[in-house]
Amino acid sequence: MLLLVLCKHLGVTEKVFWYVVRNFAKSLGIENIAPHDLRRTFARLCHVAGGELEQIQFLLGHVSVQTTERYLGSKQKIRDAVNDRIGIEPAE
Repeated sequence: MLLLVLCKHLGVTEKVFWYVVRNFAKSLGIENIAPHDLRRTFARLCHVAGGELEQIQFLLGHVSVQTTERYLGSKQKIRDAVNDRIGIEPAE
């Protein structure tokens, strides 16, 4: 969300931003990527790095902390997320 605000400030539309992200993903061999994949991975990386639930809730724009809990509790594991091939991993 913050990134999109920055893009708008710089005069970059969401469509252009997504075009760049999609083409970069394709260059890495990732064909099926959606904005929600990036959002979910962002939330999980924050959580794994020790981010507090309330901070992640705020960053995602969730009204209820229960929504954030459900969001982070889905069955997909961070190591298996489609955009892990980008090379962003939490410190171990």
